[in-house]
Amino acid sequence: MTHDILFTVNTGDHKGSRYGYTLVMQQGVKAWSVTPLFRPAPSMIKERIEMMIVARGKNIPGSGAVELRGVSEIIDELSIIADETDVTLKGLDKKERPILIDKDGFSLTSTANEQGRSPEYRITLTCWGLYSVD
Repeated sequence: MTHDILFTVNTGDHKGSRYGYTLVMQQGVKAWSVTPLFRPAPSMIKERIEMMIVARGKNIPGSGAVELRGVSEIIDELSIIADETDVTLKGLDKKERPILIDKDGFSLTSTANEQGRSPEYRITLTCWGLYSVD
């Protein structure tokens, strides 16, 4: 299965772990935004990356309980990624960049597009693209 974004942990207990996610479609486009930032040294922050991930296990709809379990697993994975200091994100633009996930956490929302349909869970998060140290 292909994913829109891919996080790779490069050090620590989870070194080599890869986490792929699908972005939410909003008004016909994927929920992905990169904003260049101009901060003076010693800041290592190059850009703000905002995204919204479709939160369902293996991106396959299931019952409400299965869906919530999938959401919980994704939140756990994002917490692991947020705790690491050497993470690479390959984004929708296919660029690989070193990042940190914003420590303010993630916001979870649910939406239902049609009556009688189970809701789609969405996780919004912000990452900070860093200047490369090479």
